Amino acid sequence: MAVDFSKFDKMVNQDEIQKQMDTAQDFDDVPAGTYLCEIKNMEVKLTKAGDKVLFSVQMQIINTIDAPKKQDKRYIFFNRIISGNKSTEKWNDGVAIKGIISWVNELTGDEDLEFKNYTQFAEDILDIFQDLESNVEVEVIYDPEAFNPIKIKDVYDK
Repeated sequence: MAVDFSKFDKMVNQDEIQKQMDTAQDFDDVPAGTYLCEIKNMEVKLTKAGDKVLFSVQMQIINTIDAPKKQDKRYIFFNRIISGNKSTEKWNDGVAIKGIISWVNELTGDEDLEFKNYTQFAEDILDIFQDLESNVEVEVIYDPEAFNPIKIKDVYDK
């Protein structure tokens, strides 16, 4: 079913939109590099379709350490489906969850995180995020082409 955009079409000032487009900055994807970041969000949530569980992290770059050009104030992301994965020996929900636990434990410097069920896991991830959110800066190696795009290099107290 097609969406009727005619109401919005009537509101468009084509000259103004074109002027805005002409002066708009082009944004490339954040390139691979080493960045100092703040954790802006870390949660376990449902996918948009609502049929799987997703671990999601958003970090804002506060300093470009080693990259082709400055990326300060840009965001990098790490998202991983942790329920509903294909079940093979090499990849399944348990492997995905274990990988997230290892990543979070590296971030926190602890080995306390465990999985009992999705409710508990989501609550623990939220608690960890709230503890880290305004207290740490994280030096990361970011590679958007890698399976684990954000690797923790170091964590600094603010």
